[in-house]
Amino acid sequence: MKTKISELLNPLYKTNMGQEDNTEVTSYDKVMNIFESFVNMNNMSKDEFLEKVFVSAFKLIPEAEKGSFYELSGDKYIPIFTNGYDFKTLQKLVFNRSDAFIDYECSDVSNIDAYQIYIEKRDDTKFTKEVIETFKELGTYANFISLYAPVQVEGINVGLLSLECFNGTEFSKNSKKILKFYAQIISNFYSQKVFHDRETKMYDDIVTSLVSAIEVKDKYTEGHAQRVREYSCMIAKELGLTKTQMIDISTASLLHDIGKIGVPTEILNKPGKLTEDEYNIIKLHPIHTKTILDKISNFSNISNIAYSHHENYDGTGYPQGLKGDEIPFESQIIQVADAYDAMTSDRAYRKALSINEALEIIEKEMGKQFNAEIAKVAIRLFSK
Repeated sequence: MKTKISELLNPLYKTNMGQEDNTEVTSYDKVMNIFESFVNMNNMSKDEFLEKVFVSAFKLIPEAEKGSFYELSGDKYIPIFTNGYDFKTLQKLVFNRSDAFIDYECSDVSNIDAYQIYIEKRDDTKFTKEVIETFKELGTYANFISLYAPVQVEGINVGLLSLECFNGTEFSKNSKKILKFYAQIISNFYSQKVFHDRETKMYDDIVTSLVSAIEVKDKYTEGHAQRVREYSCMIAKELGLTKTQMIDISTASLLHDIGKIGVPTEILNKPGKLTEDEYNIIKLHPIHTKTILDKISNFSNISNIAYSHHENYDGTGYPQGLKGDEIPFESQIIQVADAYDAMTSDRAYRKALSINEALEIIEKEMGKQFNAEIAKVAIRLFSK
């Protein structure tokens, strides 16, 4: 059952009252710990950020002996981090949203705040036998103090920070403020993630729709964009491109032929050799690609990469006749990947070449159509 802290008649608890200032870290240490919590946060994954913040909060609250962080996954709260508890044992405690955190003020209408409670003994009627046994195994069945704070997004508790003390020491006002602060920071992080995920989904939907549009128009390009992206990313990874470059090349390679929407279907699917005029129309598709992608917000770099994927290393390509380093490096990668997939796929005017035949052509064109460094990497990867 629940008991107020003031009702806790424990000699050890009483002797520690008012002595908290002697055990707390200095204000300078607190400020530095808080600052270090958020260094490079933009470069962290969700798990890295949450773990760093959780560990930092634990360090700044001297009364805390053990703690955990639960996250809402689907309709269940699951533990993802702990300090002091055996994690395998803690993982046995998975709660439904309907009965999550019995004994805790943690409904979806709770404010983001730090709450403190003394658990004299768990109510056996509210938990399964297995949960009670797990509480006993963890030491959270009776006689401990918990300081906890909900993590919220749009009025829903998406997580819970919980710190426990087993020696009867009450958490100080400063400790409550610190936990509340971190709960608010984590709530803001989750809110931004929700917004980012919505933007990412919209972004992915736009890209998927554009690719589908060209595949409907040109039956020979079905799957081509996905394969070119796969090949381009393989080469880019091998060459050690940055995370940002990898993201851009992934999107640009997927959309490199979107401008073919502007090319008549009878030319795209012509079974015989193209006339010079027809080929000149085909050569306009990078320009159409740029026109389409330039209309999408924040796509300028992606647009430029896709625009240049038919520029040859020796300057004989199109549409601008760029040469060498004038061509975006990402475009040079896509060009090799695009040519390889085109050669090893059936086309309206010919059957697919073998892998060896395609690689021989790529090797022959090193320093001419293709950047030699990229071509060598492609040959090594594709020959496997």
